[in-house]
Amino acid sequence: MFPWLWINATKIRFPLSGEVAQDLSTDTFFQGIKPGAGVPAIEKQAFDQASYGKQLGWLTDVVLGALPEGAMGTPEARVARKRLEDLSAKIRVMKEAHRRDSVDAATALLDRMKDENLEGLKQLLRRYADVGT
Repeated sequence: MFPWLWINATKIRFPLSGEVAQDLSTDTFFQGIKPGAGVPAIEKQAFDQASYGKQLGWLTDVVLGALPEGAMGTPEARVARKRLEDLSAKIRVMKEAHRRDSVDAATALLDRMKDENLEGLKQLLRRYADVGT
């Protein structure tokens, strides 16, 4: 492309192709709950106590613990139980990877602090010196 052609380059704007700002807060989510599906204020209070992920995790643990594999009567129930077990295992792997990533990120930050702000690092380590004892 020749450099002088940029002068003739026009901007084409398609409908709805401009910048977008979207509120992704939980308040927006709870306002979207239809009245027949639940009371948004109660849903939000329940979510503040335990996220839907935590609630589903607890239910998964209960179901898998209460129903031994041999107790599943229909083939569909056995398939569903297997899917739930597989999903639970995948989630455990994701959580462990997230924990490792957190440790790696904290280690990298502490290494950088050691080089850039040794006194701040010492202060931070003193603050957390009794953790785990």
